[in-house]
Amino acid sequence: MKCAPEIVYHKLSAIYTIKEEDYIAYYVWLKTRNCFKVLVATILSQNSTDKSALKAYLELEKKVGVTPEKLSDADLSDIENALKISGLYKTKAKRLKIISKIILEKYNGLIDNLLNSSNPREELLKFEGIGEKTADVVLLTCRGYEVFPIDTHITRVSKRLGIVPMNAKYELISSTLKELFSAYDLLQLHLLLIAHGRQTCKARKPLCNSCIIKECCEYYSHRDGEARKSNTS
Repeated sequence: MKCAPEIVYHKLSAIYTIKEEDYIAYYVWLKTRNCFKVLVATILSQNSTDKSALKAYLELEKKVGVTPEKLSDADLSDIENALKISGLYKTKAKRLKIISKIILEKYNGLIDNLLNSSNPREELLKFEGIGEKTADVVLLTCRGYEVFPIDTHITRVSKRLGIVPMNAKYELISSTLKELFSAYDLLQLHLLLIAHGRQTCKARKPLCNSCIIKECCEYYSHRDGEARKSNTS
């Protein structure tokens, strides 16, 4: 990366306004302050857009209720019907029911008992359907733990900026961003990088010329250099 971390953070903060409804876990946390609901919302966002996942979450809240007790007691078909707008709704419905039962039986129905354990990330990863990103979203959003969730947008932006190698995997990207931006609000950075990936640093046809951090970017530097070569040849 060609700039100091503070330049990237402040430039992204200056251009992007974080709309809570565009980030389901953040939205649910601000509305409910309930970590179980955030976990459910994050699971619903898997293989789905945040917009579709939020619709499914609100439908689930209305038709079934988003508590371990209500999801555990509900008919699987009722959960499935509420989640139909979300991708892989049958799988998600089954997993939510199983997770709810385990939280009831092992943690007395309180996800806070899990989050207060000595290694909450490890405990979350024991659940089927909860991977590194889902666990990290819950831990960062609800508790402000020093974790950094990585999605496809953050992966793309990090690699193009040159923060990590092009072959970097989840753990390396997460740990590198955590270390580089340790002085800043990691949740805010997480949301800003997603916004940048969605709106500017797109997978196809990135808007490099209008990018606020293009002078920091290895991808832009290489692309600009290639363009200059072709213009002079």
